[in-house]
Amino acid sequence: MKKTDGKSRMHMWRLVLAAGAAGAILPPLASMPARAAEQEAVVGKIDYLTAPFRQERILDWGNRPNWSPDGRRIVFTKDDLVDGPAYEVDVKTKKVRCLTCKFGKTQFVTRIFYLPDNSFLIEAAPGMAGGSGGSGDAGRTELFWMPKSLGKPVSLGTGAMGDIAIARTPNADKSVNVAWSRPRDKGLQLVKAKLKNDGRTAQFSDIELLYDYKIGQPGETSFPEAYEFIDGGRAVMFWTIEPRTVDSEMYKVDVASKAVSKVYATSAHNETHLFPDERYGLEESNYASDPDGQYRGVSGLGKSGVEMVLEMNGVANAKEVAAANSDKGFDIFVVTMDGKSRRPLTNISPSGAQAHQSTVSPDGRQIAFAIKGSKDGVSPYPVGLYVGTFGK
Repeated sequence: MKKTDGKSRMHMWRLVLAAGAAGAILPPLASMPARAAEQEAVVGKIDYLTAPFRQERILDWGNRPNWSPDGRRIVFTKDDLVDGPAYEVDVKTKKVRCLTCKFGKTQFVTRIFYLPDNSFLIEAAPGMAGGSGGSGDAGRTELFWMPKSLGKPVSLGTGAMGDIAIARTPNADKSVNVAWSRPRDKGLQLVKAKLKNDGRTAQFSDIELLYDYKIGQPGETSFPEAYEFIDGGRAVMFWTIEPRTVDSEMYKVDVASKAVSKVYATSAHNETHLFPDERYGLEESNYASDPDGQYRGVSGLGKSGVEMVLEMNGVANAKEVAAANSDKGFDIFVVTMDGKSRRPLTNISPSGAQAHQSTVSPDGRQIAFAIKGSKDGVSPYPVGLYVGTFGK
């Protein structure tokens, strides 16, 4: 939520619906191999279930981190609920610079990602003018491209909701594959396209519909949120809620056949990104905060989100049930991609705090994530941006 925030996501889905009706707290860092072959060799040597793991808080603020292609920098936002400027931190020196502050009234982003050539993909409200942080903001975000020179961002002419899947390596023509969910009348569409830039401007081409969700349609899955390219780029992994089971799960859609299938099953609310060689996932889950609740499959969402899901499934007294089965915070886990083995990396959610917005470095040796306090703003754990490292 990787990145993800359940409350703001459910604001987004509520808007769409309305239109139709651990271990330890975490701790230094090493320079990363730059070439893909070297990165693959490093990843292949790591057993994430048993490798030593240490973590370090690199900033006492920040959220929604994403890694640079060389693994030396992280781009991030101040908050995960309200648009703000985009920042970049050097992981080694901890030096921070603002990437968008110079744009004045149009500096505000919802999410920001590096592309393989060190340019940026931005998700933001129209004109990057920000918003109130309310439910309306999530329903109107768009995609922008910003050059690595930090020139003025260019609108890509499409709406977007939630996380974005970005291929780790470019295509032969230097374009990069991107997948995202965009709003449609009474639903959401998961689409894939090629994004290409010339250093000054950028545009999508070959936009392809992968999965089309219409509100109220019967099926195993509902609204999609893109997370990763999987199966060597042949499929897109997405997060969804199963209407029939009132459970959130990771699914994938095959690009060629459009066939949809579950990646792995769990009874908890789980949201997962991939390590580079796809043997393991970096999972955010409410296993610790809601170990055996009846609605643990969705209880990581905010109260209004859980209530909406329960109402969709005809649960009696949905409002009261949601009040007792919502806002269950996340911890971070390593999980095998068959879902059979899991290692906790944090254990803070029972306190009301949570570790979330996690993402994997390009070489697979490190992760970045945010620790956020409880709803009252209090946390027994230091909040801010963290980097965790696997290996000695």
